[in-house]
Amino acid sequence: MANRRSVLAGLLGLGGLRAVAKAAPPREEAVFNSGLELFFAMRDTVINFNGNNGLGNQLGTVEGVITGTSITNFQFIPTSQTTIKYDNRCVVSDVDGDSIIFDVNGTGSFLAPPPSDPSNPLGNLIALGGPLRATYTVLIGTGKYAFLVGRKFPAKMMAVNAVQNSNGVLGQVYCEVYSDQVGIVASMIKAGTPQ
Repeated sequence: MANRRSVLAGLLGLGGLRAVAKAAPPREEAVFNSGLELFFAMRDTVINFNGNNGLGNQLGTVEGVITGTSITNFQFIPTSQTTIKYDNRCVVSDVDGDSIIFDVNGTGSFLAPPPSDPSNPLGNLIALGGPLRATYTVLIGTGKYAFLVGRKFPAKMMAVNAVQNSNGVLGQVYCEVYSDQVGIVASMIKAGTPQ
């Protein structure tokens, strides 16, 4: 009997959450520090980058409301000597096997020149890098993420390539993706989690 009540309460709560989610559509252009909360963070390693055409790949892990792995295909398109724009694709897959494919559009700037320590006998650390801003738009959501299709999430990142990079490890990207409805989204994802 207690299980039935829990299931019924969960279904009623889920119905209410869906009504709230529909009543409050996500903002197209959210401003950081204006009620946004961390949805998930990505920690990626750049494994491929072609400086001639700006194409590359990165992969890593995701933590937050979603926990799992990430793979991103990117292309940096210069807009000036120190700024870029990009239209990337990113897939995030969780430990249940459900995935989200994001269209990641944004802009960024490079640290020019990157910070350096002249007393360091090994030379500079950063070859190229800087802060990026993006909008993560859900193109495809499988399983418990299907309800997110079309949703937009603002993000900020820091990407760096090392001076002394090695074959297969060219740099790092740290990304924070935000939402103004983290509690609602987290509850709906949890409700859709297979038992």
